[in-house]
Amino acid sequence: MLGGILVYFSYLRTLSEQLAENRPPLIRPVGSLTVADHRGRELDLFTKGETLYLVGYIFTGQPEDAKKVCERLKALRAPFEDESRIRLVAVSMSPDIDTAKALKDFADANGYTGDEWVFLSGPREQTRKFMNKHFRYPGQALPEEERRKPGDLHKPEVRISLVDNDGVIRGIFWEGEAAGELRNDSAALEVIQYLINDMDGVENAVPEG
Repeated sequence: MLGGILVYFSYLRTLSEQLAENRPPLIRPVGSLTVADHRGRELDLFTKGETLYLVGYIFTGQPEDAKKVCERLKALRAPFEDESRIRLVAVSMSPDIDTAKALKDFADANGYTGDEWVFLSGPREQTRKFMNKHFRYPGQALPEEERRKPGDLHKPEVRISLVDNDGVIRGIFWEGEAAGELRNDSAALEVIQYLINDMDGVENAVPEG
């Protein structure tokens, strides 16, 4: 147990050092994923290339919670509206319920129809294992006493992850204050711009001293 605590504090120290150097931290690598999206497109995601990914975890059976995540994804990308190398990825917590058709219906109903949007379902165990292993998104069940209606199954996932063009998570954002590896949504602008500059071979500014 002591070893685990020491590893965690060492990890936090590394994150702090990278942030102090004006570099988005290298949080952890993500495995590549080949999957069909809500439109039936076969996609290779999180591979090395020229694409950044903003990733959220949703369940359309709780449409208000799902829409809130998608609106945050949309807002994080908004300053880079003309940048085609940023994909918005919404992965279902309950792929057995959120079929490709259900995801497409949700996307169409809420105007999430641009080419940048990717809604993912897939085999339940495979999808949930992938998200838990690489993104630490467990898709927790909502306690019975907190369920407002029969379709409420999951605790809303408030974190959004940013994956760079090498398949590495470089930021985890939420609406709260910075804590550990979490940063407020407002910090995403600089991180995304840094990664775009890096892809374009533009030197990023380094703080003096």
